[in-house]
Amino acid sequence: MKKKLLFLIPLFLIFTQCDKDDEEAEYVIREYSEQVNDDHQLLEDYMKTHTFNYEEFNDQSNINVKIKPLTDSNSSNKSLFELASIKTVDVPDSNGNNVSHNLYYIIAREGLKDKPTVADSVYIAYDGLLTDGFVFDNRKFPVWLDLANSLEGFREGVSELRTGKFTENSNGTISYDSFGVGIFLMPSGLAYFENTSSGIPEYSPLIFSVKLMTHTPTDHDNDGILSILEDIDGDGKPFRDDTDGDNLWNMYDVDDDGDGILTVNEIDKNNDNVIDDSNNDGIPDYLDANN
Repeated sequence: MKKKLLFLIPLFLIFTQCDKDDEEAEYVIREYSEQVNDDHQLLEDYMKTHTFNYEEFNDQSNINVKIKPLTDSNSSNKSLFELASIKTVDVPDSNGNNVSHNLYYIIAREGLKDKPTVADSVYIAYDGLLTDGFVFDNRKFPVWLDLANSLEGFREGVSELRTGKFTENSNGTISYDSFGVGIFLMPSGLAYFENTSSGIPEYSPLIFSVKLMTHTPTDHDNDGILSILEDIDGDGKPFRDDTDGDNLWNMYDVDDDGDGILTVNEIDKNNDNVIDDSNNDGIPDYLDANN
C-alpha cells in the first residue's frame, strides 16, 4: 500500500461528503489498482447470490425494483450476475495510469425516448444501498440531479437508460410511464473510494436502482453550446477538457479556447446554422486554440 496526503478538494458527488477526522492529517490510502479487484469480487459474489423482480416489469407499469437473495439453489430465477452487462470505465491513478473499473448494470426496462448524456440534468427516483443491505439514500419521489455533479458510476449508469412519456393531469400534476428503470453496481473507484459519506464507509462498492423520468440537455456555463459538445478529446465526456489551459473546464468556461472571443460568438459567425470550423481541421472554432 502507498501513503498519500489527503487534501480536502471538491468532489463530484451526489451526497454530502463527511470529512476524515481533522486530527488525522495523514493516513494510508489504497491505490485504485489495489482496490478494484477486491471490489469486483465483492460485487460479483453479491450478484451471484441475489436477484430482483424482473418478471414484473413491462412497458408501462410503475414497478419498484426489489432486490432479494436467491435462497433456493434450484430456483429458476436468474441471478443479478446472469442479468448484468458490464461497462468499463477508466479511472486515472496517482501516477496518471488508467485503471479499468467494471460498472455492472441491468436494464429492467429501457424506456421509450432519449438517453441523457453524462453532462445532462435528469429527473429521477432512486434507492442507494450497500452490499450488506444498508439503504443509505432513498428518493421515492423524483428529484432533479445534475449528472455532471454526480458520482462517476452513477452518471455512467443513468446514461444507459431512456426517458419515458408523460401526461398532465387535470389537477396540474404530471404522470410518467414507460420510463427507464435500471440497477447499477459500482466499485468504490467509481463512487467515494477512500472518502465516507452519509453512513457509507470508505472503499464501499455501491448499488443503485434508478427510475429515469425525463432529462434536460444542459449548458452549464450558458455559453450557447451544450456541455457535452465541449469535449475536446472526443471521449464522450466533457470532464477535465480544458482547451486554453486556464484550469477551468470548457463546460464551465465562457471562452473555451482563450482567444478573447466568447464561445457564444464563435459557434456560428456566418449564421448558416452550421458550427464553424474555419480551418477545416475537424475542431470547431470555439474549441480550437489554433484558430
